[in-house]
Amino acid sequence: MNRFPARGMDTVIAVYAVAIAKMEHRPDTAIMKIHLVLILASAAGCASCDALEHGRGELQMPVPIAGTSIKPRTFDLGDPRKVDELTGKLTDKRALFIGEIHDQPQHHQNQLRLIQNLYARYPYIAIGVEYFQQPFQTHINDYIAGYIDEREMLIRTEYFKRWQVDYRMLQPILNFAREKHIPVLALNISEEIHHKVFHGGLSSLTPEERAHIPDDLQSVGKDYRDRLKAIFDIHPEGDSFETFVEGQVLWDEAMADVAATYLKDHPQTLLVVLAGLGHMMYGDGIPKALDRRLGGRYSTVAINGNQFGEHPGIADFILSAPGGVSLPKPGKLGVAIEDGSNGVLITRLVSDSAAKASGIDADDHIVTLDGMTVTNVNEMKAIMFDKRPGDVVHVTVRRERLLSANQDLQFEVTLR
Repeated sequence: MNRFPARGMDTVIAVYAVAIAKMEHRPDTAIMKIHLVLILASAAGCASCDALEHGRGELQMPVPIAGTSIKPRTFDLGDPRKVDELTGKLTDKRALFIGEIHDQPQHHQNQLRLIQNLYARYPYIAIGVEYFQQPFQTHINDYIAGYIDEREMLIRTEYFKRWQVDYRMLQPILNFAREKHIPVLALNISEEIHHKVFHGGLSSLTPEERAHIPDDLQSVGKDYRDRLKAIFDIHPEGDSFETFVEGQVLWDEAMADVAATYLKDHPQTLLVVLAGLGHMMYGDGIPKALDRRLGGRYSTVAINGNQFGEHPGIADFILSAPGGVSLPKPGKLGVAIEDGSNGVLITRLVSDSAAKASGIDADDHIVTLDGMTVTNVNEMKAIMFDKRPGDVVHVTVRRERLLSANQDLQFEVTLR
């Protein structure tokens, strides 16, 4: 049943693919060749992905034999008419999945365009995101309701500790949700549980931890497992391939469980799910787990990236994502930092450091920024994330002395 009026209107293991993907047919198999990078990203943003991101090789991923030879249609969402046309094709489903490569600004722009147009046509929508973890849902609710501001939300959800993808790409989506009072769901399982499963399997969880995961976990099918094996072979994560698969199953199923519970409680709602494209390619991962919980095929999958349009069955729709979109250069203090016992410890000053030019030294502890108390790196990043070169920040540091009392010093720093 069409729930929209008839009048038209204008993603430890998330898998992303960057650059060129192409199909090669061989006598015995078909592969998707991912040039330059296939990034494995943990919920914390992933320290392990840098090596692959800047690698020179290519990963060959097995492609399932599609049940159709029809390639998914590509929509250029820079054209309002195409946005309107695509929106009209989403009316008979309960969930729209929009797959992304997390660090691609144009992918998030496409997500925002679709969300805005869906809301204009049918305001009973919610947004589920991979970027926030389930234990912090209350703080997301408080932000959407206007009880806390953006910085406080980022601090309370530990965003910069647990995700670490540049928040400025996601900010317009969260701001629109707050403006329109659109519910936002924190889909991701907690990092602590997820990490434990990747390294020790589901059997390593305590009864208390098991209470926080879905009861009805279902293993992946052969095609999805083959893709995971190709990833694991190039970048092993966890204690074994089996724990790697269990970690991926938990990640997908936990996000699907939150989504399904919400949709059952809100039968008129259309849920837009924003997650890494590896969680939804070929309908595997979250969409399959969600449909199983809802008892039918209620999901539509759209993934960003023109290169994927050559693969039948990879998604229902492809979203054109032209390059050349970039964020403004961030303003930087020019320091390497870590959590310290007395504030945020400066471990070293980088070359051409704005902080050094102002008189700040390595081993100083930052205790306030622009009058706001700073006790850890997450808090500091929540204050600094939207600063630009040329902005002036007021920094208080605590300088420890061996033979005298510690000294609090104030500096005015022009960011570079």
